[in-house]
Amino acid sequence: MPHTPRLKDQSFATPDVWKTVTKAMGELEKLVWDDPRVADDLTRAEGARQLTRLIGGAMPITMETVDPNHPQFLQLLSTQIQWGLPSADCHYLWAPLHGDNVYRIVGDRGTARLFDIEIRNGTFAYLAEWSLHSRLGHVETGPGNQVEIFLSRKRPAGALNWVELPEGRCDIVLRQYFYDWDTEQMARLSIVNDNAVYPPPPLSADTIRQNLERFCDFLEQVPPVFRQSVEVYYQQPPNQMAFHAIDYGFRALTYGKGTYDCRPDEALILEVKLPKTHYWNIQLASHFWEARDFHLRQNALNGHQAQVDADGMFRAVISHQDPGVANWLDAGGHAQGLATIRYYEADTTPIPTVRRVKLAELDGALPADTVRVTPEQRQRILRNRAWAMQRMGRN
Repeated sequence: MPHTPRLKDQSFATPDVWKTVTKAMGELEKLVWDDPRVADDLTRAEGARQLTRLIGGAMPITMETVDPNHPQFLQLLSTQIQWGLPSADCHYLWAPLHGDNVYRIVGDRGTARLFDIEIRNGTFAYLAEWSLHSRLGHVETGPGNQVEIFLSRKRPAGALNWVELPEGRCDIVLRQYFYDWDTEQMARLSIVNDNAVYPPPPLSADTIRQNLERFCDFLEQVPPVFRQSVEVYYQQPPNQMAFHAIDYGFRALTYGKGTYDCRPDEALILEVKLPKTHYWNIQLASHFWEARDFHLRQNALNGHQAQVDADGMFRAVISHQDPGVANWLDAGGHAQGLATIRYYEADTTPIPTVRRVKLAELDGALPADTVRVTPEQRQRILRNRAWAMQRMGRN
């Protein structure tokens, strides 16, 4: 999408600059109230909250941590800031970089099941143009699990871990995917520019103006790209899934997408023969591509948390009430929503099937050896889920 300068000739002598910014925020309303798929007050209310999250998430990556010469890692998404369907298992770090510099990432690698770095051309605010340049999916560690990763246009002599940078402005996205939330440890990392000169140049009005321009661009350009991705979910009939690529998503993942439709007296039985893969998960989401409170509700499961039946099938039950089944996906009072399954570099991409049954008939529709949980066990599972998120600092 082309960039339309808004603030180029505006002075801070009057509030016109701020009026331009608030106008960009106000125009977000069309994402909710002009969406023909939004037809009830609960979904509109979720949409209003999503607008605050778009604004809240846009601020730090356009107004605060924006200097590629003095970068610092920013937690891009969290339980409070959600857009683009963050994985319940992933901790996302982001920083702005520039190809003229040489950077090092140093610290404790942690024990996340997946540790992956992507370098993206451009900046997230212009998501449609945000393309993959290079990737590092495995890092070598030294004594004490310490890691040193170089990021530059040319590989430094003796560098064990290196990621190539493009010319000009770029972003780094560092993802940590956790399988066992109870035991795996978050990495403790710092990023430093070896070319940096301290202190940085004094803050100027022009710098703030440029950052405000990028903030407005984010609000204008990022949501429509998300909306296009959400529309793909609706290309299948309800309770069916298909696989589609996400250009700006994690390149190592394949994404199965669909919608679910489940009434309060119903249950959906989802079944799939899982592929050979180092990581997979399944997750429910809102119409606005938010991962609904996955730290408080079991609306997402991964390959460590899930129970696979004796016949090799993964079966999950989507319902609003706890069915007493280990693989429950909590619809949480939302009759409709999105469903996503992720496979990491899998040998195949099997598509889950979904069948609808009455909640009262669910037990008879499941295999006799389906793993069950008691209400007390469920409470313990959910408490541990919330606690683990805080323990890892992912909330």
